[in-house]
Amino acid sequence: MIVGGAQRNNRNRKQRQNRQSQNRSAQNRPKQATAAARSVAAARGGKRDLTKSIAGAVVIVVIAAAVVGGVLYEKHKSEAAAQTVIPALTVAGSAQVPVTIDKTAATVLVGKPDAKVTVNAYEDFECPICRDFESANFPEIEKQLQAGTVKVNYHMINLLDASSVPAGYSSMSANTALAVATVAPEKFMDFHYSLYQKQPEENGPGWTQAQLTSLANRLGVTGSEFTSLINNKTYFKQIQANLDNASKNKALFQTSSDGSTGFGTPTIVANNKVVNWQNDTTWLSDLVKSAYPSS
Repeated sequence: MIVGGAQRNNRNRKQRQNRQSQNRSAQNRPKQATAAARSVAAARGGKRDLTKSIAGAVVIVVIAAAVVGGVLYEKHKSEAAAQTVIPALTVAGSAQVPVTIDKTAATVLVGKPDAKVTVNAYEDFECPICRDFESANFPEIEKQLQAGTVKVNYHMINLLDASSVPAGYSSMSANTALAVATVAPEKFMDFHYSLYQKQPEENGPGWTQAQLTSLANRLGVTGSEFTSLINNKTYFKQIQANLDNASKNKALFQTSSDGSTGFGTPTIVANNKVVNWQNDTTWLSDLVKSAYPSS
């Protein structure tokens, strides 16, 4: 077959066009591949960003839930504390033990005047270690009070005023105890004992004034004088003065577990010395034996 010039030219033109088309396709393939890779990478990057966003959202939800849960828990504790009725407990023979209040010093002396052993107890009704002291030592103290060998001078301290929610339980409970001792001294030991048997949690909601007043009322302490002492916060200044004076008195300082020294509650003093009651479980009976060697 003879191909004329026009046909040859047409054929050559078509061949050139085919080759150019193939070349362009070949050139476009890397670009297309690169674009596809970018699309995949973008998609993957989007997934990573989405994952981060989801993780961040989860963290926020968890934190929010923890905050809300904490708030609800604290609210529940406060509501439960506000509904607590402090049991009105009595100490056997407490009405027969003399009780004298020093209004100026905000102290209460319990025991017969001629008792040879005098114990000074610096306590805070919010203090859990004071509760431990009372639990461990009150049976022996009560025994010696009844025997007339020991008298205890209770110093009202508000060291932990900031450790209740709201703040101020230490002052409020001490003022109420002093009001009880003023109006009905024979009920002081019962009130004191009851508060340590049912103590509010440190750094939690303390008992309210209504709860403290209810306890005193159920123990038989009522009347306008008692109400006035409560409403006027009569002994608040003296209670604070007790803390200020004790905090400056180096004779009352104790050494803590970290080696520092200072005043803390409870501080128990006898014969002008701080008693190491946690390590010496017979300290009181030893004092009595020393004061009454023939008994």
